[in-house]
Amino acid sequence: MRHIISLLMENEAGALSRVAGLFSARGYNIESLTVAPTEDPSLSRMTIVTRGSEEVIEQ
Repeated sequence: MRHIISLLMENEAGALSRVAGLFSARGYNIESLTVAPTEDPSLSRMTIVTRGSEEVIEQ
């Protein structure tokens, strides 16, 4: 099943790497990843598309 996850993250060096590392550590494949600025310059919005069962994604 395809899942789209959208989150706000701190706009700082290494933040993208940490989030991708969380997926990698659990063996999840990221099909698509987009990062965009928000009105608050200290935050970015990340949208991730991945596949997996509902139980796996809820972890």
